[in-house]
Amino acid sequence: MGRRVLVGAASTGAALGLWAILRLIGRTAFVTHALWIDALCALVILLGCVFLCTCWYLDIRWLLCAVCLFGMLFLQNRELDQQALHRHGRTEHVRVRQIQWSAGDGTGASVHRYTVTVLDGPPLARIEENGLMGWKWAVDGTYTVTVDPQGSAPLRRGDKPGPPVIQQFLQIPLVLGLAFALWRPAGLLLRRQGIPSAGPTQP
Repeated sequence: MGRRVLVGAASTGAALGLWAILRLIGRTAFVTHALWIDALCALVILLGCVFLCTCWYLDIRWLLCAVCLFGMLFLQNRELDQQALHRHGRTEHVRVRQIQWSAGDGTGASVHRYTVTVLDGPPLARIEENGLMGWKWAVDGTYTVTVDPQGSAPLRRGDKPGPPVIQQFLQIPLVLGLAFALWRPAGLLLRRQGIPSAGPTQP
């Protein structure tokens, strides 16, 4: 029983440590407006988990680690956007005057980038839409948008968002999944360090 507690504490501590590192990386990328930091972090996660999966003879636990880490990185970015909009965002009603499609950007047929010019309200940055999440802008249409005056969060359509509690709560099962994936590596590490089992000793 005592060894299982140690393994559980080690795997949970490792999962929380990775969560804290990803949170620091995500906040640094958000504050400095450096998207390449997130891209580099995702590449390191992918290569690291693939390497460990290969070294452990295609152990499925490392693939679970990669999924949990990618999910945590994604949710933390969404959480930071929600926080910025909740603190600094304001609601504006804009009327579209002109829409220009940016062709030849190499993003494929399913992704389109538009430059929307409005008659009143704040100027809008280039808007990216795809077949699933398109906004369907129309000339002379009036839309309610939420903008961040500091420019730290992307444009949102609709009313002012609330606190980012959903993104925070969704990270809890990902941390637990990461701790479960690290259970066996933590147990093997403790066994190599000579931590005895808590079973009955033989005379």
